[in-house]
Amino acid sequence: MKHNILVLMMIVAPLISWGQFSLQTCQEKAKANYPLIKQYDLIDQSAEYTLSNASKGCLPQFSVTAIAAYIIKGLPSMGPASEESEDKSQFIGIGQINQTIWDGGATHAQKEIIKADREVEKSNIDIAFHELAERVNQLFFSILLLDEQLNQSALLTDNLNRNLKAVRLSNENGVAYSSDVDEVKVELLKVEQRTIEIVHSRQGYANMLALMVGEPVNSNLQLEKPVMDDVPGEVTINRPELSLYQHQRNLVDAQQAMNKVGYMPKVGLLGAGLIIQPGVPFGAEKMQSLAIAGLSLSWNTKSLYQSSNNNQLARIQLDRINNQQETFLFNTNLQLSQQTSDIQKQRSILTKDNDIVALKTTIKKAYELKYQNGMCTMNDLLQATNGEIEARSNQALHEVQLLMTLNEYKTTSGN
Repeated sequence: MKHNILVLMMIVAPLISWGQFSLQTCQEKAKANYPLIKQYDLIDQSAEYTLSNASKGCLPQFSVTAIAAYIIKGLPSMGPASEESEDKSQFIGIGQINQTIWDGGATHAQKEIIKADREVEKSNIDIAFHELAERVNQLFFSILLLDEQLNQSALLTDNLNRNLKAVRLSNENGVAYSSDVDEVKVELLKVEQRTIEIVHSRQGYANMLALMVGEPVNSNLQLEKPVMDDVPGEVTINRPELSLYQHQRNLVDAQQAMNKVGYMPKVGLLGAGLIIQPGVPFGAEKMQSLAIAGLSLSWNTKSLYQSSNNNQLARIQLDRINNQQETFLFNTNLQLSQQTSDIQKQRSILTKDNDIVALKTTIKKAYELKYQNGMCTMNDLLQATNGEIEARSNQALHEVQLLMTLNEYKTTSGN
């Protein structure tokens, strides 16, 4: 029996003395270890390159066209009559350069769209990390609860060992029955069974938490109980979803600005050159080149016709985003209200647990005295002992549940 308990405690010890990690530390390590965190840098890099491309839209644009053709029939000559060239293969080169002076605000609007889209993508990642924090919380408090159960099992084992020592001594003196010794041994075996279950369950949760935080299981991690704070009377919701809705609205506004750019005129500088191989019967006989320069003005009225519909579509998008935010806030406030009620209930239950544990401890001590005086059976004493441990277990369970609900309230509110 002693050997089995010693082996069991050797299994439990490294699990309970894992290190000293707080809930916040676990969340930070899980975030740093989560592969999705690389997306932040990738989004920034992608946005920088896209912004650079948008800025280069204002650089001079140069185009060259070369035409090599076979003339089936020459053009009529506008100069003095001349003998038609026998060479029917001709070459014409055209070069053009454009420099934008004002693009109607297209470059600026495109940059604003890129920036707004970047913030939308980052907000989606923030929401994913908020969900990751909730998963870490569940594992963290599950392990804390199992640790409390291990503590209660250890406490029960100590009580049973004391009873076993006492009943063996009484049996040797002819005061107690040998069956009393067997009853205590049975209870000790039950505690061992329960402890083995808890240890393996904790091992599973610990493995998952270790994978999430990127720490090896054998790194002597020990979970630290969070401080039991009070729930504030008024709380401001600071969830990443609210940032997402605002960035989505900014993106709609930026896209709407681009729609306005569509019906604005564009002004630029234009330069063009024409080179014709001598002998092409086009205009003057000896004409070989031509160069022009001036201002260019372009205006496409297609977007002007679509402006009214685009404005309506933008308003519909904004209304949808606002409706999503209203729905989110409604559900979140409803959840916070329920959690506030649970916190009040659990606090009330926990105050009663203190009284129950005190009474159960008194009852157990009374039965120990009765058994020593032969006024009750060993079964009665074991029931009283189990009753005290059950009361302490319930107290520990309710305390961890209260801590969990308090933390859920913080997570739900984003604080």
